[in-house]
Parts: sequence; structure tokens; C-alpha cells
Amino acid sequence: MRKISVAAFLLSILFISSCSPKASKKSDQKSEWISLFNGKNLDDWFVKIHHYETGDNYAKTFRVEDGMIKVRYDGYDVFNEKYGHLYYKTPFSKYHLKLEYRFTGEWRKDAPSYTILNSGVMYHSQDPRTMPKEQDWPISVEMQFLAGLPDGEPRPTGNMCSPGTEIVYQGLNTMAIA
Repeated sequence: MRKISVAAFLLSILFISSCSPKASKKSDQKSEWISLFNGKNLDDWFVKIHHYETGDNYAKTFRVEDGMIKVRYDGYDVFNEKYGHLYYKTPFSKYHLKLEYRFTGEWRKDAPSYTILNSGVMYHSQDPRTMPKEQDWPISVEMQFLAGLPDGEPRPTGNMCSPGTEIVYQGLNTMAIA
């Protein structure tokens, strides 16, 4: 995940459905939903936080409480661009992802303004074990989750972000600069 909200970001349900690559028609595809989150701990996940080695869950940024994955920055003295990412240990290449999320809590005043009510799911992402400590974002494609801002101005609830990844859509190339 990229740009995790510096307030709490909660994932309560996280499921994936793998599709059979042998099926030629959608109606022929057999899939079964697999729960990626056991509701108890992060045993099947890798944590990567900017400025830290993979596996160092600095200040318990990612934690499980009340059967949910919570992203919290209450253990930070300063934010210092400590963007956090949580990776499932088993890679998938053809899937449907289903989850629930919400933003709660206070935003850290020392975090960049673009992080306000901003989180997401990075899929087709670089393996965190290939990232140096000082790499802020993984090379990936992200479904970015956004929530309304206190100013009341209209804001989309989501968009696509692609740090280090070239996307071609309807013949147009785009590259996100992170």
C-alpha cells in the first residue's frame, strides 16, 4: 500500500479470488475466494516502511486490533516520510480482490498535505525484499483510496497511481513520477 493515511486506515475484510488461466470463457472460470487476512495477526504479510529494512514494522505502524488491520502512526515522534506498505507473502497474477476500508482518527500535521485521507492498494508491485531502505514507493500500480476533505470541495473517491510504472490506456502512455 502506498501513502497510507496518517490517521488510522482500517482493512476489515481482505479476500482474493484466483481465476483459472485455463478457462477460455468467463462463465467457465472456476474460482474460490481465499481470505488473505486471518483476523488475528500479520503472519502472512511483509512490512516495508521508508527508511527501514523490510520486515521492520517501525512503531507498530501495521497492527491487528478488533479483527482488523490498522495502520497507525501514534508511535511516531515525527513522520519524516515514513510511508508504509504491507505486502501479502504469496504473489498472485490473475485475481479479483475484495476488501472493506475506512479512514478514522486524526491526521499527522507533520505529514505532507497530499496524505490527508489518502491510502490505497498497490497491486502488481515490486517485491519489498528488492527495495533498498531509502526507496519511498515500490514500483507498482495502485488503486488509490481518497476520502472527502474538510473543505467540502468535491474530490474523487479513488484514482490510479503508478510510481515507476508506465501505463498505456487507449493508446496514450502515462508515467507517474513519485
